[in-house]
Amino acid sequence: MKSGTYLGFGQVNLSMGEIGFKVVVFCQNKERKSARLEFRIDRPKGKKSRRIGTLKIPYTGDTTYALKLTGNPKYSYGIHDLYLVAKGSQFSITSVSFVQDY
Repeated sequence: MKSGTYLGFGQVNLSMGEIGFKVVVFCQNKERKSARLEFRIDRPKGKKSRRIGTLKIPYTGDTTYALKLTGNPKYSYGIHDLYLVAKGSQFSITSVSFVQDY
């Protein structure tokens, strides 16, 4: 994903026991500008967009890393449009899944 691009998922129910997200990524850029993945609800950008978390994406070379964003994201309870917004260096996402509270 290039900086400023986003993935959108419509009508995601965030009140089913999720405590976070697991993202499998790889980043081959060694640039000083670090890569980040922002999790936003309702809109991908603008004043009405709410950021519920951010993951820093490290340089991974040729391997993939599984990164987790956990916690109790503020404002995220209920049904929302979910957006994953890329910032900084370019990286690739292999998979996205929920982390369940068991």
